[in-house]
Amino acid sequence: MKSKRISIVIVPDIEKVKRLSIPKWLPKTILGFLACLILAISLLIINIHSSYKVLNAKYNEQKEEISLLEKENTNKDEEISNLKSSTETFREKTEEVEEKLEEIDKLQKQLEKMAGVKAPSRGRGIHERADLKDSKPESEMAGLNQVLNDKEKEVQDFIVDVEKKFDDLEKVPDLKPVNGRLTSRFGYRQNPFGQNMQFHQGLDIANTSGTIIEAAGKGEIVFSDHKSGYGKTIIIDHGNNYKTLYAHNSKLLVNVGDIVEKGQPISEMGSTGRSTGSHLHFEIHKNDNPIDPFNLLK
Repeated sequence: MKSKRISIVIVPDIEKVKRLSIPKWLPKTILGFLACLILAISLLIINIHSSYKVLNAKYNEQKEEISLLEKENTNKDEEISNLKSSTETFREKTEEVEEKLEEIDKLQKQLEKMAGVKAPSRGRGIHERADLKDSKPESEMAGLNQVLNDKEKEVQDFIVDVEKKFDDLEKVPDLKPVNGRLTSRFGYRQNPFGQNMQFHQGLDIANTSGTIIEAAGKGEIVFSDHKSGYGKTIIIDHGNNYKTLYAHNSKLLVNVGDIVEKGQPISEMGSTGRSTGSHLHFEIHKNDNPIDPFNLLK
């Protein structure tokens, strides 16, 4: 009968020989177990290595995300810092704008007194600005821009009104055309060339021949020539229902169609026409009717 055991003979240094018997299946079992153990360890190592790679990839990804978040956080900090700085600058600018608006209002008040022109909405912008102080900077900025735009339009309209008013004032013939001795007033007087009374339509101002005569107001020269009885004469149409006449001149300095400014030299005093001596005969007509010049002259 074939044996199912394996005999192992151990020969020691001593004389007695030992013999060890083991079952034939045991070495195979041990080898099989070792093979399975090695396979399991290999699979475990492979799994661990694969997991490590996955974890390492996730770690790198998380690290990159953290880096991006840190960078974004830094940018946010810078934005907040810039926003705080911008807000502070904006506050300073709004205060500066308020001061400028107040200065403009003061200037408007002065111009109103000088020209007699009223700005209908003066000061409204500052009150609107006060209502914006509790708003967000963006809303406040938009509101402030609107206030500034409204104020700019208001000031432009006001300047146009003031310029028109000043232009109208320049056209009023209220400037005394020449200095000298008043020899005859407006109204009835004794005729210097006879014994009867006659109506004198202006003022007579005497001075030396050649004395400069100035325009009493801004206007257009509508007559510059010799006129019967008046001698060398200038007539100015001021475009506001007023006309002025300057007579007995020795020399005329302007021509028909010229636009003259208030105070501009227009002639030289003389004694041309029906005159008793060197003087200016000055008339003011309103709606083509003579009026007393002293009603307008300053």
